[in-house]
Amino acid sequence: VYLVIPMIKVHNAPELPALSENVKRNEEQLLAFARNLAKHCDYIQDVDKRKIHRQQLAKSIKENASNPMELRKLVAEEVALRMNGNKELQVLGINKRIKEWGKTVFMVTAVSQNSKFDTLSVLVMNYRMIADIVMASGFRPTRPQLFKLYMRVLTTALVTYCASQVFGDMEDWSPFNGLDAADASDALDAADAADAAGGMGDAIMGGLQSLKIPAPLVGSTMDGAVNALMTLRIGYVTRAYLTEGSQALAGVNNKRRVKRQAMKDALMAMPAVIAHGGVAVGKTAFGLLKKAFA
Repeated sequence: VYLVIPMIKVHNAPELPALSENVKRNEEQLLAFARNLAKHCDYIQDVDKRKIHRQQLAKSIKENASNPMELRKLVAEEVALRMNGNKELQVLGINKRIKEWGKTVFMVTAVSQNSKFDTLSVLVMNYRMIADIVMASGFRPTRPQLFKLYMRVLTTALVTYCASQVFGDMEDWSPFNGLDAADASDALDAADAADAAGGMGDAIMGGLQSLKIPAPLVGSTMDGAVNALMTLRIGYVTRAYLTEGSQALAGVNNKRRVKRQAMKDALMAMPAVIAHGGVAVGKTAFGLLKKAFA
């Protein structure tokens, strides 16, 4: 009752729909997906605004039901709204929510001096972040769906959060030391692949591996930064799951691609997260940490 039945429910839970207009769909599937988006607009908190938006979206879908090009455009605009948010509708958006959770984790774990508390709090906040991101997509998953998503995301993106025990007795720290040139090349955009083959990958690795985190930051502040970085990474993996569907995390190559893109996005988001959460760590530590990640 308490073990087998819940496991069966999780295993049989339907996957959430891929929240992207780029997923291959025929005209009938595209129309069904557009209607499904109009049906699930719970990401808009204001009831009246949600009702008006849902009616307008449903009306536009009905008017363009036989026009795949316009229908795809409507879907793209609706997906962009859920991803980027809208001030008028008071929608924060998935991208901003990920950064907000990263900032929260940074502030909480940078102040805390207890590694066990850090580990537990980060796991709880990551669980809540994943649920929050899914809700921001407009869909309300069942508990089995959410648990299934949580396990798949964590097995793809999670690394240990017991960072404080690692950093406690260290001097200067090189976070990218040991990363090989292949990882650097994979992190580049497709347009830079040719240049990377000619030595750009080695140049990037030289810069990353020369990065030193000063000793005054090694401790709870560094814990906060690492935990925030991993939280952002998990957030972006969750976003990939939502936009591309469950196939995004299926297979070694897909998992590798998603993890590396998520880490790239997380690194790019870190300076802003540190800037907003720096009040928790003091001016000196904040300045050094911001300089290191920038």
